[in-house]
Amino acid sequence: MPLSAKKQHFCRRYNKNLPIKSNTIMKKHIIFTILLVFSVILSFAQTPSNKTNKLQDTTFDHGSCLVFPEMTPQLVDNLELLGRVWGFLKYHHPSISKGAYNWDHELFRMLPGYLQVTDNKQRDAYLAKWILHYGKIPVNKNVTPVDSNAFLKPDLAWINPETLSPKLYKTLMNICQNRNNGYYYVTYESPWLKVAKFKNENDYVEMECPDAGFRLLALFRYWNMVYYFFPYRHLMDADWNTVLKNHIGSFISAEDKKSYWRAVRRLIAQIDDTHGAVWSMKSTQSLDYYRTPFRVRFLKNDTLVVSDYWDTDKIDSAGPHIGDIITHIDGKPVSYRVDSLAPYYAASNHRAKVRNMSWEICNGYKPSVSISFLSDGIPKEATITRYNFEEMPANTKTDSICYKVLDDSIGYVSMDDITEEWVKRIADTLHTTKGLILDLREYPNETINYKLYSVLSDKSRPFFKATCPNLSNPGEFVFSKPTYTGKGKQAYQGKITILINEESQSHAEFCTMMYRTLPNSTVIGNTTAGADGNVVDIRLPGGVCSYFSGIGIYYPDGTETQRVGIIPDIYVWPTVKGIRESRDELLEKALEWLSE
Repeated sequence: MPLSAKKQHFCRRYNKNLPIKSNTIMKKHIIFTILLVFSVILSFAQTPSNKTNKLQDTTFDHGSCLVFPEMTPQLVDNLELLGRVWGFLKYHHPSISKGAYNWDHELFRMLPGYLQVTDNKQRDAYLAKWILHYGKIPVNKNVTPVDSNAFLKPDLAWINPETLSPKLYKTLMNICQNRNNGYYYVTYESPWLKVAKFKNENDYVEMECPDAGFRLLALFRYWNMVYYFFPYRHLMDADWNTVLKNHIGSFISAEDKKSYWRAVRRLIAQIDDTHGAVWSMKSTQSLDYYRTPFRVRFLKNDTLVVSDYWDTDKIDSAGPHIGDIITHIDGKPVSYRVDSLAPYYAASNHRAKVRNMSWEICNGYKPSVSISFLSDGIPKEATITRYNFEEMPANTKTDSICYKVLDDSIGYVSMDDITEEWVKRIADTLHTTKGLILDLREYPNETINYKLYSVLSDKSRPFFKATCPNLSNPGEFVFSKPTYTGKGKQAYQGKITILINEESQSHAEFCTMMYRTLPNSTVIGNTTAGADGNVVDIRLPGGVCSYFSGIGIYYPDGTETQRVGIIPDIYVWPTVKGIRESRDELLEKALEWLSE
């Protein structure tokens, strides 16, 4: 859609790449030559000479006015380096890190001229002059050196005298050696919780589809957040140093909302962290996205089975029904659908990835879907009506009873519903039970679990240690001392089973680590999601929201949990037969083990 005359006038103040009408080809060449000669001067003239607080600078709140030329290898290399430099300054430069400038908007001010540079020499000269515009770096004798015992150290190998000009290299190293970190953009969650918290990040939620400049900003912002503050960057399959360059083209070319979201999801998927889900602040669900009236679940060996109903009134008599195995979706094998969705899902391990896919694999943007399935081994087909999310809201859990005594004096605790009142009731009745089941297959109450442990144990035991970010030295993570469980007056004498599966994630995994220290405990189920540690809230242009794990969680001996998950002592997988009969096979195994 062509820009209005007013919009073109506004945008040309900041972007000299917008098309300009001329009568002859010669005039175009003259204009281009003039712009190339003066681009650096013009760009720096647009940068405020006085410090402008982020809240005061709203120049580009409604658009960057940037038009990118055709992507060439040189331009991609230039933008990659810019993304690194922009993020480095954001977290290291004394003035910038303290919020003296709107760093989002400063990117848009310098880009028009930067897009004109044609080689590495021009590029480095442009960047060096741009950086020096923000003031002389005072000597800081209080800079904290890198901890020699740090688990992760900052990776600044890209600041290399062999690849950068002497002036740019010296400029960046001077900032690094005299950094005076401010905490306008990042701080700790609290004085006692050493998790990075990204403050003052505008998500520009009013933008339905951010323009090319804001899409590039989204890439730069997220990549640097991970580069400096993600505790598991060493566990990613992809080399994060290559990710920035590889995604520049897709972000700039994403000209509509769906393609932008695909670009964001593909980027976030590369952190291999199950906490990396993506959602929108504008709406919880897309109004043009539909789902089937049944739920599905992946079993062992990626068998896709109908596990439950969203709405029984909307189930067609032709099926599929609970326990039926889905083999094809719209004529394609389930494996094809899995492979096509995989690049868009951030997950620590395969079980977590297909778990998350189960929410989307039969859903889509069309109001119906063709399903091929096996019902008692008999091949069948059906066209299934999909429904808008508003037409078919998710059913909610109503059972709030978290503790009960089952047959044969076995206590059962649903850890997601537990309250302090229930902990007292459990403590009063424990003496009547010979065994206890702790069900951690749903997200547990985050605080009460420590009190329950004290009811079960008279000893304090180490159960984890963490790597925490050092904000004064971005990119550094240092191990904490081991954390110990609480303890009570007496220990529970019966056997304890802990139930886990692929739904057990984050705090559920953390609690499993804690309860597993009890000498009379056994973990039953299948591998958990492999995403432990407190989460960090991420906001990107267009109202995009995500998380990533903010601290690294390890066993006291240093064994990792991220990506691995919690490995059960006794493996139990749900079966098609068990699902068809509505049986809880993990619970059955726990009762069997406790009765032995």
